[in-house]
Amino acid sequence: MPDEATLRSSLGIPEQASQVLVVAESTHWDPDWLLTSTEYLRLMVAPTLDRALDALAAEPRRIYSVECAFYPAAYLRLRPERTEAFVRFANEGRLRFTGSGVTTPDTLLPEDELLLRDLLEGASWLRSIGITAEPRTLYLPDSFGHSPGVPALLGAAGVEYASICRIDGMSFPGAELESDDHFPVPGTTAARLTDEGSADFFWRSPDGSKVLTHWHAFGYGHGDMIGHAGFTRVMGLPLAWPSRQSHAVGSRIEKWSAQLAPLARTPYRLLSIGFDFSRPVPRLVDLLDAWNGDGYERTGIWAVNAGLDDYFDLVACHAERLPTIDADPNPYWTGFYATRPALKRACRDLGRDLVTLDALRARRCMSTDPDHGTDPDTGAGDTAADSADECRDARWIIATANHHDLITGTSPDRTARREQWPWIDRARRELTAAVERLGGTPTERATTPISTADGPAPVERDADRVSVTTAHFTAIFDAAHGGTLVSLTGTDGDELVRGRTLACESTAESGGLWRMGLEFPGGTWHSTASTAESPASVAVTRAGDAVVVRIDATLEHRPVRIIASFPDAEPVVEVTTEVSPRLRRTVGFRWEARATIGEILMHQPGAVVSRPLARRYEPTFWPLHSWLTTGPAGPAAAPAVAPTSADVPTADLRFAIATAVPTAVRADSDGTIATVVARTAPRELAWGVVPLLGPAWGWERGIQVAHLAIAPAVPRGEPADRIGRMLQRRADLLAGRHTPEWPVVCDDPDIEIASVKPADRGAGVIVRLRNWHDAGARDTGTGSRTDAGPDAAPGSVELALAGGVSATITSAVRCDALERDGRRLTVTDGVVTVPIDAHLVSVRLTVA
Repeated sequence: MPDEATLRSSLGIPEQASQVLVVAESTHWDPDWLLTSTEYLRLMVAPTLDRALDALAAEPRRIYSVECAFYPAAYLRLRPERTEAFVRFANEGRLRFTGSGVTTPDTLLPEDELLLRDLLEGASWLRSIGITAEPRTLYLPDSFGHSPGVPALLGAAGVEYASICRIDGMSFPGAELESDDHFPVPGTTAARLTDEGSADFFWRSPDGSKVLTHWHAFGYGHGDMIGHAGFTRVMGLPLAWPSRQSHAVGSRIEKWSAQLAPLARTPYRLLSIGFDFSRPVPRLVDLLDAWNGDGYERTGIWAVNAGLDDYFDLVACHAERLPTIDADPNPYWTGFYATRPALKRACRDLGRDLVTLDALRARRCMSTDPDHGTDPDTGAGDTAADSADECRDARWIIATANHHDLITGTSPDRTARREQWPWIDRARRELTAAVERLGGTPTERATTPISTADGPAPVERDADRVSVTTAHFTAIFDAAHGGTLVSLTGTDGDELVRGRTLACESTAESGGLWRMGLEFPGGTWHSTASTAESPASVAVTRAGDAVVVRIDATLEHRPVRIIASFPDAEPVVEVTTEVSPRLRRTVGFRWEARATIGEILMHQPGAVVSRPLARRYEPTFWPLHSWLTTGPAGPAAAPAVAPTSADVPTADLRFAIATAVPTAVRADSDGTIATVVARTAPRELAWGVVPLLGPAWGWERGIQVAHLAIAPAVPRGEPADRIGRMLQRRADLLAGRHTPEWPVVCDDPDIEIASVKPADRGAGVIVRLRNWHDAGARDTGTGSRTDAGPDAAPGSVELALAGGVSATITSAVRCDALERDGRRLTVTDGVVTVPIDAHLVSVRLTVA
C-alpha cells in the first residue's frame, strides 16, 4: 500500500491539512423490501445509476460507490448500452464496489459457507463483465447486528476492511422513540466505542482474526442532506430541495465534523452519503471545492470526495492509534431472529442442497478423464459442468437469500409472496433436479420426524403420570399438565430436569418483523398461557431405533403437538413442535434443567462466542444460529449448600441445544432455556396504537414447525463444538437434511470439511475446512479457549482423497474464499499437508 503522503497527494489533500473529511457517496439498495426488485429497479435503481454514470462522465474527480452486484447486474440487463461506461469507470477506480457480494448480507442467520459463496458469486459476476478491480471492503450498512465471527469470514475471503452501522446500544435515525440522551446504552458495543473515542477499530474475532473496521455512528446516510434543505432524501421522496448556498453547505459540514470529531483518533473523519435509494448529489465535487476555497482556511477542515477504501487506506497509516476490540455487536434487534421460520428453513435447505450438489460435482470432476470429459468407469458425459451451468440462477438466488431483508423475514407479505417464495421455489426445483441427476439425495421436505410407528414401547402409567424407560434415560411425563416432562434421570440416577420441561409458553407482544415488544417504549411483552396449564394426551411408541413420545396439548385453545424422540444411539432428546399461534404471539419451548447457568456458548458464522444471559434488553434473546451449550455460573452464583432436591439447581450440570432453523433463544440463571418455536408479530405498535418503523408487516398464519436436538447432560470439559456438532447433525436429520459424501478426508475430526466444490476461478477443486480448535471457547466446564493439551489447535492437518475417488492429488495451494491463490502446499504420495491458522481455511487441489 502507498504511504500516507502518496495517498493524500493522489486525492488532492494538502500536506498540511490536519482534519480531513472524507465524503464517500453511495446508496443502499435492498433487493426486495417494501417493493419487489423489479419495481425497485424501474422506479429507483435505474434512475439512480443513470444519474451516477452521467455524473462520473461530467465530473472527472467524482467517485461514486455501489455496495454489491445484485442491482448493477439487473441494471445492465435493462440498459446494456451502459455496460461499456460502467466497466470503464469501475476499472478506472471512479465507480467503486464497497463489497464483492451479490447483496449486503445478514451475518447472524446464514451459514458461513453461504456468506462466503455470496462474496464469490458477486466477484465472479464482476469478472464476467470485464471488471478487473477487486473490492477490498465489506460494507454492511443496514444489517441488524453482526456475527462476532465477521473478521474470520473476511480473513477467509481475503477482504481487508469492514464497515458496519447498526450495532447494539446505538441510536439509529428514525428508529427510536427515546431521547438521544439515552444513547449509547451503557454496557453495549456502541458505548465501548464511544468511550474509546474511535469509530475506527481493529475488530478481533474469537479465532484471533482481525479486520480494520469503521462504525457509522450517525447512520449510513449521515451526509445525505449536503446541498439540500428539508427532511430527508430517502427513497427519492419529495421531502428535500436544493440548498447549495455556501453558508448552508458550510454550516452542515461544520456540524457533521463536530459530531465526528470525538470518535476520530486520526486526522480523518468519514462522512457517508447513501441512505436507502437516495440519488447522487448534483455536482458534489463543486460543493466540496467551494467549501475548501472558503471553509478550509477558516476551520482547518479539508473535504474530499473519495471511496470507502481510500478512507481505510488513510486510517491504516495510523494503525497504532486504534483500539483492538473483541466485539459482539448484539443484540441490536431480536424479533427477526424468529420471524417467518418457514422462509428461514427454505433458505437453509437451499444452501445445504447447493453444498451437496457441489460435492457431487467435485467427485465427478475428480473421477472424469480430463481429455475426453467422460467417466472412465461408466463412459457417461460430464454432467457436473452441466449442473453448474443449469444451476447458475439458483446460486444467485441462494446468495440473494442472505440479504438482511430476506432470510431475516423482514419484508412485507406482498414481497414475500410475489418474489421471495417464487425465487426459492425456482432454485429448489433446479437444485433438486441437479442433485438427483448426479445420484445424490436432496433435502426432504418433511414436517415431522415420525411417519409410522413400529409398535408399542414399554411404558408405565400411574394416574396421569407416564413413565418411559429408554436406552439412556428414564422419563416421567405429566398428562394432567400438558404432558410436561417432570423427571428425567440418566443411567447414573441423577435428576436432570426440574419444573415442567417440554412446555410451550405463549407470550403476548406488540412487536413486529424486526423487534419484539420488549425492545421499545410502549411495547408489550407478557406471558399469557402455557401448555402445562391444560391436560394433554401422551402416546408412547417404538419407531426404528428410538422411543417416541407424542404429546397432543393445547395452548390458548389451539392444538399443539410435541414429539419427543429418545434415540438408542445417543443420550439426546430430539424434539419436533407443531404450533399454530394466535396473532401477536411469540411461543417459546422451555427446557428447565436442574442447573445454574452463567453464560451460553453459541455457534455463529465464523466463531463460537461466549455470551452473557442479559445485555441491553430484559429478557435478552440471542440468535440461535445452530447450537449452544450452557456455561458455569461461577462461585458467586453457585448454591451455598449441596442441593438435596430435584428442584434445586446444581452448578455441575451442563446441557446443549441445537436447532434445524435459525431462531431466538434466551437463558436464565435457574437453568431455563426458552427457544422460540413460533411467532406471529405482524407490526410493531407502541402503546397499542402507534406504528413504528417502515410500512412492512407480516400477517402469515398457520402451523409453524420447529426441530430441536437436546443433550440433557454434557460431560464437564467436553468441547462445546463437539456436542454442538453432534446435536446439529441430529436436528438436521429431523429436518430431512443429509450430510454430503465428501470426496476428501481429513485426519483430524475437529477440522471439519465445510465444502468441496469445483473451482469457479481457475482449475481444480476447492476444499473449505472449518477449524473448531480455534473457533473460540471450547470447554463447557470453564468457558475458556483451550490453548494447550490434547485439544490445542494443530499446526497442520493432512488432506487426502476419499476411498472410491479414482484420482491422485498432484498439487495444492492455499487460496482464499474468492479463489485467489496463495502459497503452494506440500503434497507427498497424494496427501496434502495443510497449515491450520484460522477458523476457515481454503485449499485448491489439482488431481490427476
